Amino acid sequence: MNNLTVLVAEDNEDDVFLLKRALNKQDIKAQFQTVGDGEEAMAYLRAKGAYCDRGRFPFPALLLLDIKMPRKSGLEVLAEIRHDPDPILARLPVVVFSSSAEPLDINEAYDHHVNSYLVKSGDYRVLDQLMQRLEEYWLTLNTGPLCPEYETVPRKWG
Repeated sequence: MNNLTVLVAEDNEDDVFLLKRALNKQDIKAQFQTVGDGEEAMAYLRAKGAYCDRGRFPFPALLLLDIKMPRKSGLEVLAEIRHDPDPILARLPVVVFSSSAEPLDINEAYDHHVNSYLVKSGDYRVLDQLMQRLEEYWLTLNTGPLCPEYETVPRKWG
């Protein structure tokens, strides 16, 4: 588990701070990378621009995605990921982590094949428990997509 990376796409700095606090409190061993908008998320995932060094910015085992972001919404990012011809990107486990509990947002996320939808809580104790469960399921119990060709097949965009 120590080599796993989680990409957090979140534009609210307060939410990022609280999330990092909860992750540190739970002593989660994964590496967490953060981006502030949807275009940055796609640049990171495609190893473009500032994110071209996979040593510093490893491909994530999980994307924790806010849906209300500037430049490209989380739902647009999710749709782009799921329709990508590269199976490594298209199969990436994605968990929406949003303050929106609107049925329209939830349904649209599932229409784009999100793996899970979690609603943010303002209660730090709930956030702590949520991060513990996220680690237990997505980073420990879950078997992600097996893509052994990841290191040997040239990337279409890199």
